[in-house]
Amino acid sequence: MSLRADALYCLLVGVLVASTAPLTGPALRLPTLAVAAIGGAVVLWSGVVWRLSLRPSMGSLRLVLVANLLSTCVLAIASVTAASVLVLLTLAAFAADVAGFAGSQFVALKRLAREPS
Repeated sequence: MSLRADALYCLLVGVLVASTAPLTGPALRLPTLAVAAIGGAVVLWSGVVWRLSLRPSMGSLRLVLVANLLSTCVLAIASVTAASVLVLLTLAAFAADVAGFAGSQFVALKRLAREPS
């Protein structure tokens, strides 16, 4: 369940980031094309996470957990360079969301480890 929710969240965020790139690029001090590419990459990642959710395993949960932790760090760093307080708060909120998903994958890993093989 954790992976499917993560995949849907990634899909929505990726579409939002890509579609608002002309507005958010300057606020992030990044080229619009780079922001659109980041959104597209997040959409592609959502497909990977969805595929992993079809057969969740400890390896797939670990992979997504690590990706979420790295994403949280990148978002936190990006928020520091934001051109406005609103953008900073938005990026910080996304970082908190992604960290929450990482936490849910951690809990799922613990549950999976306790299940008999």
